[in-house]
Amino acid sequence: MGEREMAVGYALLLPGLLGLAIFVVYPVISGVSLAFQSQYLLEPEKNRWVGFQNFVRFLTQEPKLGLYIGNTVRWVLGSVVGRVTLGMILALLLNRDMPFRGVYRALALIPWVMPGVVSAIIWQWIYNANWGIFNHILKVLGLIRENITWLADRKFIWPAILLVSIWHGYPFSYAFILAGLQVIPHDLYEAALIDGASRWASFRYITLPMLRPVLFVLLLLQTVWNANEFTAIWMLTKGGPADYTMTLAPLVYQTSFIFYRVGYGASIAVLLSAVVMTFAVIYIRTVRSEV
Repeated sequence: MGEREMAVGYALLLPGLLGLAIFVVYPVISGVSLAFQSQYLLEPEKNRWVGFQNFVRFLTQEPKLGLYIGNTVRWVLGSVVGRVTLGMILALLLNRDMPFRGVYRALALIPWVMPGVVSAIIWQWIYNANWGIFNHILKVLGLIRENITWLADRKFIWPAILLVSIWHGYPFSYAFILAGLQVIPHDLYEAALIDGASRWASFRYITLPMLRPVLFVLLLLQTVWNANEFTAIWMLTKGGPADYTMTLAPLVYQTSFIFYRVGYGASIAVLLSAVVMTFAVIYIRTVRSEV
């Protein structure tokens, strides 16, 4: 390749690299820089560089640190397990030959294409304690006698918001797994059937091993996305009641844009990013050899 061709190649890359620098690199550097400053938007004259003070304060002086971390772990595990499990079940069902299979496959994607804010508002109506359809259905079925405040009662609030997360996110898992199922050779299942293998045996010894690379990527993506999920929790509960459902992602927003302590909020965001990146690295190194 001559120098002219190389110059043309770099010139073609330049717009993309410029956009990457403006919309990715610069915001990341600015966010990390804010984490080392005391930035209070209502008193900008007092902004100053404080080093690791924000990190130390959050890790050692935050009275609800254990609650926030526990809520984040609960949210991530519940959402990821629910989304992947439901996606797997639907993918296995819709991978079979059946009438109108294409229609069912398209309908299963509806929650995913719906904006997160819109779906959260719809579920607020569904969960409404006075006229929500969820309470109405349960009453008709005879499962409850009195209306339940799904988004305020501590006995029901976590299952309620996790159901919203699973409903909105399962289509991605379903589509991902369905694509993996369609590349598994049918000859393997035919050979297993001839050998007398049951459906469970075929699933355990053929489907799961062949889907391992797909599940590896899917679990990683879902974990990262759910750890940074903000919309559902904030729209449904705003972290309440009394921070009972507050996770780290909405805590960053609340600290930065409700309490106006941008530097302290940025330090929480940096810590969350560091934990997620560390998990991703460990996870990749652990399963790479198996995949």
